[in-house]
Amino acid sequence: MMTTTSTRPLTEIKSCEVCGNDKLVPVLDLGLHPLCDDLVAVGDSRQCREYPILIDFCPTCATGHQRFQVPKEDLFPKDYHYRSRFTADVLSGMKGLVATCAERMGPLTGKIALDIGCNDGSLLDFFREAGATTAGIEPTGAAQDAAAKGHFVVQNYLSTETAAEIRRAVGTPDIITFTNVFAHIEDLNGVLAALKALLGPQTVIVIENHYLGAVLDRHQFDTFYHEHPRTYSYKSFSFIARSLGLDIVNVEFPARYGGNIRVILGHAAKSDAVAAEIVARENNFRAEFAQLARDVELWKARKGEELKKIIAAHGPVRAKAFPGRAAILVKLLGLTEKEIVAVHEKPGSIKIGHYVPGTRIPIVSDDELFAHGDQGKPLLNLAWHISREIRQYLQENGYKGPVIDVLGADDFHA
Repeated sequence: MMTTTSTRPLTEIKSCEVCGNDKLVPVLDLGLHPLCDDLVAVGDSRQCREYPILIDFCPTCATGHQRFQVPKEDLFPKDYHYRSRFTADVLSGMKGLVATCAERMGPLTGKIALDIGCNDGSLLDFFREAGATTAGIEPTGAAQDAAAKGHFVVQNYLSTETAAEIRRAVGTPDIITFTNVFAHIEDLNGVLAALKALLGPQTVIVIENHYLGAVLDRHQFDTFYHEHPRTYSYKSFSFIARSLGLDIVNVEFPARYGGNIRVILGHAAKSDAVAAEIVARENNFRAEFAQLARDVELWKARKGEELKKIIAAHGPVRAKAFPGRAAILVKLLGLTEKEIVAVHEKPGSIKIGHYVPGTRIPIVSDDELFAHGDQGKPLLNLAWHISREIRQYLQENGYKGPVIDVLGADDFHA
């Protein structure tokens, strides 16, 4: 299992990795936190190492940066636990992405689709259903899940070497996709060099990532966990497109993950009027970070008091789902096994049998939740960003108690 005994040093970011600006502005300090995937096996006495979460903002390209970046080898070990197939919202977004590609490029039959950070191959499954030849690059053990389904997968990080391996094996990609992976990239310049090695005259790049505007609008400070060294804006991708010699030919804002941005990079410019409207909105981001910092303290006070009252009335409660981002919320609220009996995950999840990072709260199967006698008690939903999906799932499985989202809009209004 993953350990945090590594002696690899953190990298301190002193200039913007997107545009080169060396005057970054400190905007948010969330304190020390464990890595969200540092799942200690139940019964193991090991304590998680904690790392700072300090966010700096680049006013030139409107990009948020982790000032201290954890080495990718520590963030994404071979036994990385996340699998795309367990989240319906993720699968729905992937299906929509493939549909967008087909709308813009025509039939995908015979096209070569390369997914960077392909995880278990869920997105590649949809591309194959549409007739495309599929390939992926994935550094973790999830690569074996994708390869087992018949996709060509290189188990490694994206680099000029892996780019050459892909071109030798399947040819020049027609479509290169990054779905919530671009935020995870440690060496941005290295990735851009690898993309240049992959590009053909007609290649399009589709990048979908959490949008900084949605993070600020919806108080999603829990997205700033260590796996996300950068959080992007439209202006960020304008600089990235330019460095690749490409244009932003389309931009969309899917609702997935609480608010994403999806850009298609290619060789035909989009409407300047649309771009100007988005950029005007992004010029306010620095001021909005000041409000977000105040919102964190407001949420801690209000949610902490709400949970205190619930526990006083009902005793320790159960929680549903452990998305990695919830590690930040659990730590900020100071939740322990004295407040949370267990966190429940779908049967088959690799997270089951481990503790929530930084705690001794066990992660157990949903089977225990639905079979347990305290079903009428309040349940804390840690996957607040997919609240509708979670509530529907609980209802379909007969859960009758009230469900409280750990983070919600009401936490920021009087």
